[in-house]
Amino acid sequence: MTHRDPSSLIVRVLRDLATAGLGTIALVIACTTSPDSKTSSNRTVDVFTVGDAFSPVFATVSAGDTVRWNFTGGSDGQGHNVRFTPAGAGAPADINVLKTGTASRVFATHGTFNYVCDVHPGMNGIVIVQ
Repeated sequence: MTHRDPSSLIVRVLRDLATAGLGTIALVIACTTSPDSKTSSNRTVDVFTVGDAFSPVFATVSAGDTVRWNFTGGSDGQGHNVRFTPAGAGAPADINVLKTGTASRVFATHGTFNYVCDVHPGMNGIVIVQ
């Protein structure tokens, strides 16, 4: 019998819902299933682009954890990017515009890291590293 991590099933379901144009459902599921960052380390937290929003907006991780952004085209099909603002001071490298696919960053430094999508003004998120 194979044991699978339930969070990987959630990620697959969210990707399928977003691909099928059911972004609102994916957003609700993503917001209600975020893992408890205080009990694990060296883990991956998923952030999704749903329409022109990041979901979840806030991701709390431990130092050494990975955040993986899952990209879909956006409402206009132009894709999204991730630019950390302000740059530097322990922030990972920015992510160039992607229409689909994933990009991951490891957060080694404690702090609060704000990020934006330059393609869609007002689309932003925060990674808090405890």
